[in-house]
Amino acid sequence: MIRHLLKLIWNRKRANALVMMEIFFSFLVLFAVLSFAFSAIGRWNDPLGYDWHDVWIVQLNVAGHEPGETDEFKPTLDRLLRETKTFSEIEAVSLADTPPYNMSTNSGTWMIGGKKIRITRDDATDGYADVMRMRVLRGRWFSREDDALNFVPVVIDSDLAGTLYAGKDPLGQKFDSDESTEWRVVGVIPPYRKDGETSARGMNMAFTRVSLVSPKGRAPRNMVIRVKPGTGAAFEEKLVRRLHDVVPDVPFTLTRMDRLRGLSLRLHLVPLILSSIVAFFLMSMVALGLTGVLWQSVTRRTRELGLRRAVGASGSGVRNQVLIEVALIATLAVIVGLVVILQLPLLGIFSALTPLVYTLGIIGALAAIYAITLVSALYPSWLASRLTPAEALRYE
Repeated sequence: MIRHLLKLIWNRKRANALVMMEIFFSFLVLFAVLSFAFSAIGRWNDPLGYDWHDVWIVQLNVAGHEPGETDEFKPTLDRLLRETKTFSEIEAVSLADTPPYNMSTNSGTWMIGGKKIRITRDDATDGYADVMRMRVLRGRWFSREDDALNFVPVVIDSDLAGTLYAGKDPLGQKFDSDESTEWRVVGVIPPYRKDGETSARGMNMAFTRVSLVSPKGRAPRNMVIRVKPGTGAAFEEKLVRRLHDVVPDVPFTLTRMDRLRGLSLRLHLVPLILSSIVAFFLMSMVALGLTGVLWQSVTRRTRELGLRRAVGASGSGVRNQVLIEVALIATLAVIVGLVVILQLPLLGIFSALTPLVYTLGIIGALAAIYAITLVSALYPSWLASRLTPAEALRYE
C-alpha cells in the first residue's frame, strides 16, 4: 500500500512539491525556535554564582576624570566607599566595572598558555564578593594585603579553571603577562553567569583586582551596594543626599538591580518571542495552505475515491488513505530537513546547543510538523470518506 501511495504522490509531484517545500522550511524554523526555547529553559534554573536580591547600583558619570595610565579620581571613590559603609542599612559596598544585568560586558579572545580562549572579564575591588554573596571554592577573594604583591591577583570561575588548567591546581598559575605586569590566579569561584538567567553556559569569567591605594590603573565607575532586606525609598533618598554631598560635581544614577534584571530579561527574551510569533504565523499559513490543497485534491479525485468506494472500500479506509498520504508527504519533507539539520554541528552553527537540547529540538519539531499536517488533513479526509459511487458518476 505504501508503494501505491508513493506512486500517487509522485504522479501529483508538482502540487506536492509546493506542500513539501512549505513543510521543509517550517520544520527548520520550528527546530531553531524550539531548540533555543529548550536551551533557555534549561539555563533558567542554573545557579547564577551570585545573589542579586537587595543590591543597588550607583553609576558615576565622571566627566573630566577619564583615567589614563593613572586615575586621579581613585581617592574620591575610596572616600565614597567609606562614607557609604557608615550607614546601618548597608551590609557591604564595592566597585565593579560591569556588574550583572547592566548591559555592558568586557569580553574577548585571549592567548593563554598557548590556548586561544574567549574570556569575560570584570574589574572589582575587595568587597565585591561580599556584596554579591559569591562563594569561593578554592583560594580566596581579594583583600588589602594584595597591595603588597608584585603581581595582579585574579579570581576565575570554575569553567575557566577547567578550560585553562585541566588536571592542574589553578591557584598560583600564571594567567597572563606582558613586559610590565604579571597576573596570577588566587581564587576560584563557581560558574559566574553575568547576564543572569539568559546567560550562555561557560562564560569563562575572570575578575582582576582594582586597588584604590595606587593611582595606577583604571578604577570602576559602578558602586555596588548590598542593603538590608526591606530597605525602602526613604533610605534611597538619604543615600542620594549623602553621595551628592561627597561628590557634588559628579552626576550619578542609582538603580536597583532587580529593575535592571527585569529590563535585561525582557531584552534578551525579545528575539525568542519574535521568532516564536513568526513561527506561529508560518505554521498557521502552512496549516491553512495544506488544508486548501488537500481539499482541492479531494475534489479533483472524486472519481478515483468514488471508484474505491464502488469496489468495496469503506469510508474509514478512504479517510485513512488521505491521512497516510499526508503523513508520507510530511515524512519526505522532514527527511530532507533532517539531512540539513544534522550538518549544522559540522559547520559550527548552533554549536552553543548541548546534545540534549539539539535532540529535544528535533523531536519537538517533528511532533509539531506531524501534528499540524495531520490536523490539516482531518477535514479533507472526512470529506473523502463521505463520497459515494453515485457522486463519482455525476462528477464532471
